[in-house]
Amino acid sequence: MTDKDKKIIADAKKNGTPIFVLTAKDSMSIRTMYNYMFHCEDNGCDAEHINGVNKRIKEFAAWKGQNPDKVHTPD
Repeated sequence: MTDKDKKIIADAKKNGTPIFVLTAKDSMSIRTMYNYMFHCEDNGCDAEHINGVNKRIKEFAAWKGQNPDKVHTPD
């Protein structure tokens, strides 16, 4: 988790803002993040944000490749 992630979570808790969390254990997480990234691109988000999402996708993919037995469909 990055410092930026921690700040987002802390701010959400402080302000009562709902958040949505995905983990690499979720078999649908990468597809979901790609969809989000494409929406970011279509809506003109800055390159730093899009690159950050893409970096996280790569981290999830690497983790899933090393831990296939821990990946599952959420219950």
